[in-house]
Amino acid sequence: MTAATTEPTLSPGDRIAVALGILPAGMMTGMDTFAVSVALPRMQGVLSATLTEVSWILTSYLVASAIFTPLYGWLSQRVGRRNLFLFIIVGFTLCAILIGQADSLLEIVIFRFIQGFFGAGFNPLLMQTVLATFPREQQGTAFGWLTTGRMSGIIVGPILGGFLTEFFSWRWVFLANVPLGILALVLIVRYVPAGMSTTKKKFDFFGFLFLSLCIGAFQLMLDQGQRLDWFDSPFIIAMGMLALVTFYVFGVHVLTTRNAYLNPTVFRNREFVVGLLIGFLLNFMVFGYAGLIPPILQNHMGYPVLTTGLVMMPRGIGTMVSSLIAGFLLFHFQPKPVVAVGMCLIAFSTWMLSQFTPNVDAVTVMIAVFIQGAGFGFLSVSIMTLAFQSMPTSLRPDGTSVLSLFRRLGSSIGVSVLVAQLARSTQSARSSLSENISVYNDRIRDYPLPENWNLEHLNGVISLNQMIEKQAEFIAYLHDFRLMTVLMLMLLPLVLILRSPKKLDRTVE
Repeated sequence: MTAATTEPTLSPGDRIAVALGILPAGMMTGMDTFAVSVALPRMQGVLSATLTEVSWILTSYLVASAIFTPLYGWLSQRVGRRNLFLFIIVGFTLCAILIGQADSLLEIVIFRFIQGFFGAGFNPLLMQTVLATFPREQQGTAFGWLTTGRMSGIIVGPILGGFLTEFFSWRWVFLANVPLGILALVLIVRYVPAGMSTTKKKFDFFGFLFLSLCIGAFQLMLDQGQRLDWFDSPFIIAMGMLALVTFYVFGVHVLTTRNAYLNPTVFRNREFVVGLLIGFLLNFMVFGYAGLIPPILQNHMGYPVLTTGLVMMPRGIGTMVSSLIAGFLLFHFQPKPVVAVGMCLIAFSTWMLSQFTPNVDAVTVMIAVFIQGAGFGFLSVSIMTLAFQSMPTSLRPDGTSVLSLFRRLGSSIGVSVLVAQLARSTQSARSSLSENISVYNDRIRDYPLPENWNLEHLNGVISLNQMIEKQAEFIAYLHDFRLMTVLMLMLLPLVLILRSPKKLDRTVE
C-alpha cells in the first residue's frame, strides 16, 4: 500500500544549494576509508597484527555496509531522507570517537562494523537526493559534481591520514571525522529537503536475515580461507555451505514474496544490471587499491607515511577532473564511449603498476594513480547516470539500495580476495625464489654474497630468508595488479549491449 506523494519542485538555485549541502556527507566515507588505509601499516605494527588481521579494519566496515545498505532503501521510504541523513551522520561520528579510544584490534573491528551500519546509508541517500532534485537530463552533470565533491574526501583522506599518523597517532585519523560530521549535520539541516514517505510496506526481516547470513558466511570464507588451507578445513566448508544455502533460500524468497528485502523488478532493466556488474568490479578495485598501495609504498619502497599520502593524492585529483568532464560529456554525447574510456584508463593504470620495481620513482607512481583516478571518475559517473536513465521513479529507492549493495559487496570482497591472493602469490614466489638457495648449490657457494648472507651461519640464513620474503611479497603485489587488469578488460564487452539514449527514452514511464 503506497501513499501518494510528490517531490517538491525546486528552483535552479535551490538545486545547487542541495548539491552543496550533501557534499560533506559524501566526503565522510571516502575520507575515512582512504585515511585509514594509509594508517593501516602503522596500526599493523602497533597492534602486532598480520596483514590479514589488520585488513579486517577495512573489511568489517565494508561487510556491515553491504549487509545493511538495502535497509536504507526501505527506511528512506518510511521516514524521509533528511531524518535518515541526520541519523547516520550522528551514528557514524560517534563510532569514530569510540574507535579512536579503542585499545585492541577486536574493539576496533567491532566498532568499525557498527560504523559500517551507519555508513551503509550514505551512498543510497546521496543517489536518491540527486535523482529527486535534478531532472533526468541534468542528472549526468549532477552526478559528476557529486563525484567531484566526494573525491575531495579521497584527496584529503590520504594526506590527512599520513599527517596525523606521522606526527600524532593513528587514533586521530578516526577522530578527524568529528568536525566534518558537525559540518555535514549543519548543511543537511539547512539545505536538504525532508523528503516524503512513499510507502508503508512492511520490513522483510526474513530476507534481511538470510542475506546477512549469506554475506557474513561468504566473507568469513574468503578472509580465513588462505590461513586455513581453504576446503581442507571443516570451518571453510561449513561457511561455504552456509553461504550457498542461505543464498538459495534468499533467492527463492525474493522471487516468491511480496515486499521482498531486494525488489527483483529492478533486475529487469538491462542498463541497471550492467551498472551493477561494472559497479561491483569498480569498487572491487577501488578498495583493493586502498588495501594494496599504501603497504607496498611504505614496506617495499621505503616511503614515509606522510609521503605515501601525498603520492596517493593525484588519484583523487584525477577522479575530480574526470568526473567534471564526464558530466559535461554525458550532457552532450552517448555514454558508451565514456564508459569504455574509463575501463581502458583503469586497466592501463593497473598494468603500469604491475611493471613496477622497488626503486621506481615517486613521479611514475603518481602518474599511475592519477590515470587510475581518472578512469574511476569517467566510469563511476557514467554508470550511475546510465543505470537510472530508464528506471521508473517509483523503483529508484530500491535501485539505489541494490546498486549500493553490489558496490559494497565489491569493496569487501575485493579487499578479501586481493589480500588472500597476495598471501597465496607470496607463498608461491617464496618457493620459487628459495628452491635453489643451499650451501650445496655451487653457484651460490662460489658467488660472492654479502657477509650478512653467509649461509654457513644462522644469522646469515635468517637475513637471506628475510630478503627472500620481502621480494616474494613484492612479486605478489605485482600479480594482484595483473589480476585487476585482466578483470577490467573482461568487462569491456559489456559496453556493446548498452542502449542509446533515444531507445532509453521510450522505456521510461
